[in-house]
Amino acid sequence: MTGSCVILSFGSNFGDRKKNVADALKWFGTMASDCRFSSIYETPEVHGNGAAYMNAVALGTTSLDLGSLNKLAKTYELNNARDDFHRSRGEVPIDIDVVMWDNETLRPMDFSCDFFQIGYREITDNVFA
Repeated sequence: MTGSCVILSFGSNFGDRKKNVADALKWFGTMASDCRFSSIYETPEVHGNGAAYMNAVALGTTSLDLGSLNKLAKTYELNNARDDFHRSRGEVPIDIDVVMWDNETLRPMDFSCDFFQIGYREITDNVFA
């Protein structure tokens, strides 16, 4: 498949966190080909005052444009209880962010954080080793 190379970050701090991330990774597998997935791992909340997150990073090639993939990711979040009620309580059933698109870093703050770097190193070390 030709298309764009995309790297996404997945996180959950509410409910069955590991299952939430695993299900979102499966969803991404339907949006892209040549997918590589990190393990699912736990990190503390970035500001240190909320529930710990389960995280993962995925890399793939998609024929979708960036806007369409982003819209589908946000729809997935909404369909999985990422709503105002949970947001007001600091609960994140699932968060999906496009961090890199065709080697351009779209979310530099996320890129620099451990919650992304752990999985990113895992999948890119395997690809570029």
